[in-house]
Amino acid sequence: MLFNTHSLHLGRLKASLYGDVVNLIAALNANLRASTVADEVKRIAFELRHRGFFVDDPAQERSIVMARFDRKKAGRDHLGLTIAPTDGCNFACPYCYENLNYVNMSGETQRRVAAFIENGLATGNYRSMHVTWYGGEPLMPKSLQAIEFLSERIIDACSARDISYSANIISNGYFLNRAVAGRLAKWRVKLMQVTLDGPRELHNQTRVLKNGAGTFDRILENIKSCSDLLRFSIRMNVTAENAPSIAKLKRILRDEGVLKDAGRTTFYVSPVRSYTATCQSSNCLSNESFYRLQFDLLKKGINEDGFQVVEEYPIAKESVCTAVGPNSFVVGPDGDLYKCWLDIGRHELAVGRIGEGSIELNENIGKWRGFRPFNGTSCASCTMLPICMGGCPELNMRSAGKEENQACCNWKYYLRDHLLYLAEQDNS
Repeated sequence: MLFNTHSLHLGRLKASLYGDVVNLIAALNANLRASTVADEVKRIAFELRHRGFFVDDPAQERSIVMARFDRKKAGRDHLGLTIAPTDGCNFACPYCYENLNYVNMSGETQRRVAAFIENGLATGNYRSMHVTWYGGEPLMPKSLQAIEFLSERIIDACSARDISYSANIISNGYFLNRAVAGRLAKWRVKLMQVTLDGPRELHNQTRVLKNGAGTFDRILENIKSCSDLLRFSIRMNVTAENAPSIAKLKRILRDEGVLKDAGRTTFYVSPVRSYTATCQSSNCLSNESFYRLQFDLLKKGINEDGFQVVEEYPIAKESVCTAVGPNSFVVGPDGDLYKCWLDIGRHELAVGRIGEGSIELNENIGKWRGFRPFNGTSCASCTMLPICMGGCPELNMRSAGKEENQACCNWKYYLRDHLLYLAEQDNS
């Protein structure tokens, strides 16, 4: 079996035939006259070269991948912001990584954020803009007021200049109802990410209110009641404890009618990362363990009902994290600017602040602008690079030099087994 992580072509042929092809290519590269070669060998050699399996200049191929990253990183016609109108939250999730200072965005900061956006759009440099509303919990009352104020200013500014605008929101879903969903839809919010950490009995151990009360039933009902107004991305944060319940949660969502339309709702899993002391125990899965879990889920049919939870085939990453883009920022509730939402509230990691109609950057911006997964890291020689493009920059920089790079993609761990699985399915 042959798979190319650059061209994404997959094929298989008899080992003896592949050996003949390799010998032919070697002879041609050495400018040697090949002995009598069967037409089939010539045809396959041509096809494999055409599909990227034989490369004349490996350095040039690496340069092509690097150029794709640099081109995406340098894109300047899109303004992408993550805005957290509050870092306060009504939940007390034990694995929360955020440094909660319980700050709400003041009216003055809201006006400065709006002015910065309006002035930026007025330059004519942008063709599109996207906002992710974030927190804390962005649906808390004072935060929702800030979203209304900013959304109306942003929508007016984009409309006046024929700039396309879109938005999504990351919420725990507890304060969601039809009235709130209607307001969000009015403000061009199309998608909400909500977390359910397994069936009721497991979710209610981690996704709890400040008083320890569970939240599963209310969140599920809120999703069901608003599914015609918003699209939903349902995320399950996975640990060793709740991992066996992934398929059960999906069955519950299907039985409750939440997964009746794949165009309206998605369901996916993500590992709880070691951002807090909660995850320094064996309860948190390593990258390899989590991705092995995904592969096992695939073999057990987690995708068979048409709702894909696990990737079925590698795809090339055609974008880079907005954190390393020139025109993407995370805006904290106090006006501090960050490049990654994992840093909100950690003022020493801020890259600047919102000023009067503009932004004021500091020296921290340098590490983000300079990030390239090809520079002095193991990524540069990894065959998965065309697929993952270095993964999450924050995780890449955080775990650089450590035994496990948390930014590594799933295919690094089980691509071979996955391809063999696909071959078995094709034979069955």
